[in-house]
Amino acid sequence: MFSLTRGFPANIRGVGHWASGALVVSISAMLLALRGGIADWLSIVVANVGVVLGTGLWLIGSQMFFGQRPARRFIALLLTIGVIAMSWMTWVHPSVAGRTLCMSALLTLTFGLSSMTMLRFGRGNNPALFVGSMLLVQTCVTALRGMSMFVPAWASIGLFAPDLIQRIYLTTGALMSLTVSVGLLFIAMDRLRNQLEQQSFMDPLTGLLNRRAFLDAHRQERDRTMRTGGLLSLLLIDLDHFKQVNDRYGHATGDRVLIDFANRVAEILPAPRYVARWGGEEFAVLLPRVPPDEAKTHAERIRQRVAQKEDATLPAYTCSIGVTCMAASEATIEQLARDADEALYGAKRSGRNCVQISDHVILL
Repeated sequence: MFSLTRGFPANIRGVGHWASGALVVSISAMLLALRGGIADWLSIVVANVGVVLGTGLWLIGSQMFFGQRPARRFIALLLTIGVIAMSWMTWVHPSVAGRTLCMSALLTLTFGLSSMTMLRFGRGNNPALFVGSMLLVQTCVTALRGMSMFVPAWASIGLFAPDLIQRIYLTTGALMSLTVSVGLLFIAMDRLRNQLEQQSFMDPLTGLLNRRAFLDAHRQERDRTMRTGGLLSLLLIDLDHFKQVNDRYGHATGDRVLIDFANRVAEILPAPRYVARWGGEEFAVLLPRVPPDEAKTHAERIRQRVAQKEDATLPAYTCSIGVTCMAASEATIEQLARDADEALYGAKRSGRNCVQISDHVILL
């Protein structure tokens, strides 16, 4: 997990905390197992507080992974309580039951909050639901262990006492440590896979579809529309005098203009629609089952919205749009692009900042 952390992109956060938590829990488990053979401050205080720290790191890592505010201060508070309580009940007022009750309460909190984070924010992600379920089981078992201290017949006399509650607690703890660590690894790998898939069909600057994804969308929509005998409309959009924007304000500002344009277009077009960066400062919009007059209306809305200066930090800019529409049976991407491109050049010859509909379109 530590090795994978170094290779993960920076926007996948929390994996390092998961790895650290797994390491701390493992070391703490070994210290607990050596109780009676090493000093009590190691096998009791450090070991128990280490388990709280490790599970707390899992919680912080999960919160970071799902974009939530990490509960660092809360975990620090639990650690402080753990150190004081374990020390007090080991040397000042020795109490096995007290230590068991205190640790059960602290771990019920860390396990429970981790489980809630996974189950709430990991919906639709099978590894996250699995890890959340395992943590929920451990939460219930840990809480049961704590409550058993109030029942004399169930009260444990030590961590390795041969009673049923302790056997269940140790068994689920061992299984949980392994399965949760593996599950967290699968969660991180699943997020990485999704990001790589997104990068394969998204333009990295604007977040719109790239040309490859746009062609796939056209093929799927054309097949779907051909079965119903519908239409496909295509808009080709070019930002007017964009080279002058780059030359005068710099490429960084030019990139911000492209991002601003992409955001505006994505906001105003109804679904289903596919918006792609066709190349450079040129964009394409596929509108399935949209007639030519409606496609022209959408194009005009885009032109008017772009012409409005909304961001004072960006230079004013406009766009020219070519519109075409044809029956799905004839609407190959080559034919759509050719007709829309001719209409786009007609818009540029007409003075730019306007919409031109293809001559091959028959208005309904």
